[in-house]
Amino acid sequence: MVVVPDAGESLSPQAADLIRRIARVFLDEPGELMAEVQAAVSAAADEPLRSEPVLAAEVAASTRANVLHWADSIARDPGGRVPANLTPEVLGIAREAFRRGIEQTVYTTYHAGQNAVWAFWMRTAFSLSSDPAVLRQALEAGSTSLAGFVDGMVAALSEQLRRERAELARGSHERRFEVVSLILESAPITTGRASTRLGYDLRRRHTAAVLWTDPRHPDQAALAQAAEALGPATGAAQVLTVIASSSSVWAWLAAAAETDAGAITAATAAHPAVRVAVGPAGTGADGFRRSHFDAVATQRLMSRRPDLRVARFADVQLVTLAIGDEQRAREFVARTLGTLAGAGPELRDTLGVYIREQFSASRTARALYAHRNTVLGRLQRAERLLPLPLAGHGLEVGVALEITQWLGTQPGSATRDR
Repeated sequence: MVVVPDAGESLSPQAADLIRRIARVFLDEPGELMAEVQAAVSAAADEPLRSEPVLAAEVAASTRANVLHWADSIARDPGGRVPANLTPEVLGIAREAFRRGIEQTVYTTYHAGQNAVWAFWMRTAFSLSSDPAVLRQALEAGSTSLAGFVDGMVAALSEQLRRERAELARGSHERRFEVVSLILESAPITTGRASTRLGYDLRRRHTAAVLWTDPRHPDQAALAQAAEALGPATGAAQVLTVIASSSSVWAWLAAAAETDAGAITAATAAHPAVRVAVGPAGTGADGFRRSHFDAVATQRLMSRRPDLRVARFADVQLVTLAIGDEQRAREFVARTLGTLAGAGPELRDTLGVYIREQFSASRTARALYAHRNTVLGRLQRAERLLPLPLAGHGLEVGVALEITQWLGTQPGSATRDR
């Protein structure tokens, strides 16, 4: 016999069935549910859990995992206790919050998520049943189960992570992270002292890199090996690495040669799940900071292109500047490309290569491995879709095409290439 927790009342078969039906809706992961819960959790989270791309993704992955774990458990046992969900993706971001001294955000985000989940649970319940007695039991059981799960999770995480905290504090990565954080925050620490504590000379020229994996499948071993491979690939005199989160590593390459995206891609090919964003070279503590922040900006841009595994700031800095105001960037694209913005990608890609090849149809054909007449035909069709002649507007069109590669086209704006 199933009993409503803390109520001393047997859960009727009809109520148990309703609970299972609601849980199945959750397990189907409706977009509305996940969007509401993620928005509530993000709003309650402290910085940098909202702004750093990897950390924000880890928060989202942890939230999703907890929602599905609770729904699956209550579907299997409508009146039962839901066990804590201490999986790597859940522990990872909670551990990061504790490590950064913002552990209170764990409590606030879990309760914010609880409120959003409960609101969706109630709406779903009323959409599936109109029986007052059945609804009352289903709502009471759901509320008690959800509250118990959240309280249990917070308690379990606190116990687990407090035990780990002393050990983490003694680790070399923890010590390096503390010093690096001071440098990045422009805190009053001398270059000499920071260099000594890091075992890395800050007076040299540095190239920063951010390496990360899918937060649902964190792999610190792969990240460490990929970061180590950057040294030989770039001719760096030394590689400084810091564990930034459960699924990301920060690296600095000392006195590296000019970094090449192809070389970095080849060097990290053994770890295809690892993505790499590379900043420009800079000298001294200021260069150390600027290169890192530019690498993070590149990483943020790469979040729009899941197909891209390696990118350098040098290759995307124009787009980074152009889409600082995304709405105005989209307006610029619309004004500059006109109908071409929504045409088939083949026309846009051909025109983009044509501009990069300094308006040479022959070189464009070679670059695309296409016949020159094929290229000329595509260019003619592309130019007919432009609101202004390509002659005299090549720079603007080239920039607009590059922005489109990253922003895509607005939903519903695509038209067929004719």
